[in-house]
Amino acid sequence: MGDKVGIVGIYGIGGVGKTTLLTQINNRFATIFDHFDVVIWAVVSKDFKPDKIQEQIWKKIGFFDEKWEKKSLREKADDVFHVLSRKKFVLLFDDIWQRVDLEEIGVPLPTRPNRCKIVFTTRSYRVGGQMDAEKMIKVKPLDWEEAWALFQKKVGDIDLDIVPLAQDVAKECRGLPIALITIGRAMASRNTKEEWKHALEVLRGSTSSLPVMEDEVFHDMEVEVFVRLKFSYDSLLSDKVKFCFLHCSLFPEDFEIEKDDLVHYWIYENFCARNEAYFIIGSLVGACLLEEKGEHVKMHDVIRDMTLWIARKYEPRKAQVFVGECQLTQVREVGKWEGSKRMSRWQTPLRESMKFPFVPIF
Repeated sequence: MGDKVGIVGIYGIGGVGKTTLLTQINNRFATIFDHFDVVIWAVVSKDFKPDKIQEQIWKKIGFFDEKWEKKSLREKADDVFHVLSRKKFVLLFDDIWQRVDLEEIGVPLPTRPNRCKIVFTTRSYRVGGQMDAEKMIKVKPLDWEEAWALFQKKVGDIDLDIVPLAQDVAKECRGLPIALITIGRAMASRNTKEEWKHALEVLRGSTSSLPVMEDEVFHDMEVEVFVRLKFSYDSLLSDKVKFCFLHCSLFPEDFEIEKDDLVHYWIYENFCARNEAYFIIGSLVGACLLEEKGEHVKMHDVIRDMTLWIARKYEPRKAQVFVGECQLTQVREVGKWEGSKRMSRWQTPLRESMKFPFVPIF
């Protein structure tokens, strides 16, 4: 709220609660009507596209229509700058993976005279330097008391004789909210010591048997999160539910999937019948593996990364999934599809006049 700092970065490992913290900041500003003219939330994600950021900003400050959508990147940037330079704004960027060129988008730099603010979340401290952040705040895992309280909330009632085992399981989550929530929900209604001992054995054994990574897509620390979250995947009721869950990774990061569309895809692929599909969606929401937003569901970005990791490392024959969100510009990229049964290429022009939002390959 002070005037000394204009750009603030919030960083930490995936699943530690950065987006939750940014949401709280957004909600707080919503109750302060006289401090900022406009509060803007924009999701950046790994597949950064300047025009998508401009679209999110313009929907908040202007009137988004087809005419504006057809403008060039530079013209849109001029429009954004023209409006924002006359307002006292706070811009909340969620999930930055690389430098965002504010000038390219049309966002004026925060200064002491204009008293505007930019706050962003990232997994990398290095990105803070690229964004010229004047202050970087690290989000650390929860301390034990908070972690245990969150875990208990998700598990529900725990018998007294099981509490020591439950606490050991909670400690394996390393204070990460996303692990505490998903594993806690997976252990709900587990009432025997044997079940809790098995969970503890799985979680303690998982990090000691990490598969050798064939590339550097995932950071070692992220993989430690994945192996704990995989326990929730392993706890799903059947292979059918697991396969439906893996199928959700075909949608882009941060994409809100319409439930009806997801049901139609599963029916089309002959995974299940209509009513069963809705039941499976409910099961995945209940397991905290999908987030429910009205008639839509979405995957937390860490859950999606974990899902792709599982598909590649543990279920390659079963899933055979290829996901790409970049532009397909050379024919030799087709070689990456070899052996894939299902492929997702979002916003990828295979011809100049044609775009496929979703391409299943059998």
